[in-house]
Amino acid sequence: MSFLVVFGAALGSAVFVVALYSLGIRFLATPAPPAPRPDGSFEPNGPSRDDEDDDVDQVRPRWATVSANICFGLSVLAVLVGIFLIIPGLHFW
Repeated sequence: MSFLVVFGAALGSAVFVVALYSLGIRFLATPAPPAPRPDGSFEPNGPSRDDEDDDVDQVRPRWATVSANICFGLSVLAVLVGIFLIIPGLHFW
């Protein structure tokens, strides 16, 4: 039964870390909001572009950058807690 507990904890923590990291990547891929035209409508999505032709002056929203950094920080924290639990030399009490 102990093996199943360890297996479940390892599987759950791996899914948690990978999900947080991939969510952070997704937040970094959030595009800038479309620019409104003078009449108030938005420009239509043009044809798909190649990576070489992408506009580099577009800035993603601040909330997306902050959310990505939070996700990356939580995934790093989860990995460090796992390392702390695995290595007995780090247990100070």
